Amino acid sequence: MEKNKVRVLINGAAYTLVTHEQPEYVQRVAVAVDKRIREIKNENPELTNTMLAMLTAINLSDEYIKLEDSTDNMRKQIAEYSKNEARLSAALDECTQRAKELEKEVQELKLELARSGAQKNNGYYNKHK
Repeated sequence: MEKNKVRVLINGAAYTLVTHEQPEYVQRVAVAVDKRIREIKNENPELTNTMLAMLTAINLSDEYIKLEDSTDNMRKQIAEYSKNEARLSAALDECTQRAKELEKEVQELKLELARSGAQKNNGYYNKHK
C-alpha cells in the first residue's frame, strides 16, 4: 500500500504526516484534533501546548472508549435480536406447518362430511321413493 505525505495544521503548528490513509481522511482527523484543542484552549487559556495536547488526548481517548463500549453494547443487542429473530422464525415455521396440517385436516373433514351427507341423502331418497 502506498504511503502518503500529508501536511496538516494543528494549533497553529504545521506537521507532515506519513500514512497509508487517504489525505482527505488525515485532514479530517487533523481538523477534529485542532477543533478540540481550540475548545480546550478557549476554556483554559493559561494551559501550555503540552497540557493542551495532553487534555485533548485524554478527551479524545475518553470519547473513543465510550464509543467502543457503545459499539460493544450494540453488537450484543444485535446478537440478541438475531437470536430472537431465529427463534421467532422457527416458531413461525412451526405455526405455518401446523396451519397447513390443519387446513388439510379441514379439507378432509369437508370431504368426509360431503360423503356422509350424500349417503344420508341417498338413504332418504331410497326410503321415501
